[in-house]
Amino acid sequence: MRKLVLTTLITLGTLQAQAYDYPYLVFQNTEGTTTVLAVEQLSITISNGQLVATNADGTQSLPLTDLSKMYFTQQADLTGISNAGTQEEEVVEVFTTGGVKLGKYLNINEAKISLKPGLYILKSKQKSFKIVVK
Repeated sequence: MRKLVLTTLITLGTLQAQAYDYPYLVFQNTEGTTTVLAVEQLSITISNGQLVATNADGTQSLPLTDLSKMYFTQQADLTGISNAGTQEEEVVEVFTTGGVKLGKYLNINEAKISLKPGLYILKSKQKSFKIVVK
């Protein structure tokens, strides 16, 4: 009995320590839409067919029948858009955050010089990423 209690305490301590490496919990519904919540001070209950998650940011209710999976992650932004990290001399297309194409530029620096201050989405052959022009 003593070994069981000790093993349980060690396991719980390990799980708690690992949870700090993943500060966000993602809920994905059957359509692929995700809801990301910070796990700090997170409380999850189930009521009337709804998963109710409450943290410092507020309360979210998600229908249990629509949930397909949930998992922990290290990042809050799951858009698939990363910060600029492409080759400097690669051709890029520039879009507003609303999806309007503003033009095509020979490289990131040319785009930055030509754009007004704001947030933009750039697309290269390799990937899409966001930039802030100040």
